[in-house]
Amino acid sequence: MAERNISNNINYRDLENKKILVAEDVRLNQDLVKRILESCKMEVTIANNGVEALQYMQENDFDCILMDVQMPEMDGMEATKKIRQLADKTKASVPVIALTANSTDEGNQKYLEAGMNDYLAKPYEEGNLIKVILKNLHQNSITGLGVNDQHTANKTATGLPPADRSKLYNLSMIESVSGGDKEFIKKMILLFIDTVPKDAAQMQQESALQNWIQVGKIAHKLKSTIDSMAIKSIQQDIRTVETNAKQASSLEILPPLIEKIAAVINNCVRQLQSEIA
Repeated sequence: MAERNISNNINYRDLENKKILVAEDVRLNQDLVKRILESCKMEVTIANNGVEALQYMQENDFDCILMDVQMPEMDGMEATKKIRQLADKTKASVPVIALTANSTDEGNQKYLEAGMNDYLAKPYEEGNLIKVILKNLHQNSITGLGVNDQHTANKTATGLPPADRSKLYNLSMIESVSGGDKEFIKKMILLFIDTVPKDAAQMQQESALQNWIQVGKIAHKLKSTIDSMAIKSIQQDIRTVETNAKQASSLEILPPLIEKIAAVINNCVRQLQSEIA
């Protein structure tokens, strides 16, 4: 794995051997963030939900927690509240950074009120992730992003090359994280092929049964992966499905949107299979 250099006002040596707990339930997102952090020589532990995160915190010492907001069994805000109540004051005060696909001023304020120290909107750039971690580790080697700056930072241009117009997806973010490791890129592609069509099919089934709460949960889970793969043709559609399903609003428009999302994902799979053939 390529070693990081001191550049862009980030002293990567300050991150070496830092113990980071990542609470995230989507496998592709787990692998991406693990790749970024381990390339900076951090030690990474993955929790699949808030219950696991709390258990890891009780049994181990960590320097920082990256906490997905929406997870099964126990969400990120509830897990953070319980961590802040731990008897061990050192553990209870560990910095918690919210990872959210729903970055709004109102939502971000709720994360802070739940005891989180900061937040980062998905999909995030590698540089922004490292900066917000360093900021919350109280390093003096950089000027960290302010909480109110982070939403803006994630809206800025990434500087990545434009997608091939013939493709429904763009692997630029994954390629950037990979550091040129083609096996890692292939692993991410295979993970997408193996998991995402199943989630889309499940969303179709729940839609047919009018289980809208479950539809909303699956849409939220798919949203970050669709963003990471830059499948632009359905980015707004998946958000509409999530919002309307959760709010039980304009439900009649959801079945055709869900069918479109599933069709695009299946077409992406066919293109990706050709890419790695």
